[in-house]
Amino acid sequence: MIRDFLFGAAILAQAIQVIKRPEVRLYAILPLVMNVVLFGGLIWYGYAQLASTVDWLMSFIPDFLDFIRWIIWSIVTGLTTIVVFFTFTPIANVIAAPFNALLAERIEAVLTGKPLESNSNFTEIAMSSIRSQLGKLIHILLWSLGLLLFSFIPVINLIAPFLWVILGSWLLSLEYFDYPMGNHDLNFANQKERLGKRRSLALGFGGGVMILTTIPFINFVVMPLAVAGATIIWVEQLATDTDESTPQSNPSSLV
Repeated sequence: MIRDFLFGAAILAQAIQVIKRPEVRLYAILPLVMNVVLFGGLIWYGYAQLASTVDWLMSFIPDFLDFIRWIIWSIVTGLTTIVVFFTFTPIANVIAAPFNALLAERIEAVLTGKPLESNSNFTEIAMSSIRSQLGKLIHILLWSLGLLLFSFIPVINLIAPFLWVILGSWLLSLEYFDYPMGNHDLNFANQKERLGKRRSLALGFGGGVMILTTIPFINFVVMPLAVAGATIIWVEQLATDTDESTPQSNPSSLV
């Protein structure tokens, strides 16, 4: 159990080596650029709106207290960062879903040495990926709402922060394993069943992704890394659906 958890958490380091491969790099750049553009555009728009809001607030404060401007900026920027980086990630995944599916397909072909057999064209892959991500987004919202209500129950809410970490790790695993599993026509129920058999592995992977997701700007590169990490785990651990298997992948084989 612990070994699975640590393996899942450390897989992102191996994912970097896979992303750097020439035959994979282009497929990784597309979702990366899309992520940067979306986040960058949102941050630029948010800054423009916040600047006018801060100026409006400062109009009520005497000039000798002008230093408060920096305090307000610090608070507002911190809150905005939390909102942007925690609510925008699922939306970005929906938009980038077709490209992430292609990235997972390419990585699997490179790792296995065999092209993934598919009769679907890009449009069909795109629509299938977007539908899957939208369904998963509803699943995430429902679980998050339930845990939010749970967090208001006195005494019991003391463990709510731990439950948020566990839930977030699990949901991030569902988010990114959808790409390699979806390429093999596994529906959401099948995906949950596969991951449920290796829950420690899934939570370790999701926890690692969560940590990187909370770091501004590093968040930009998390998406392709997470897709690569999920695909590596799929190929090495989950494709055969064995319950008792232990990590056997050699990092050097992935370079």
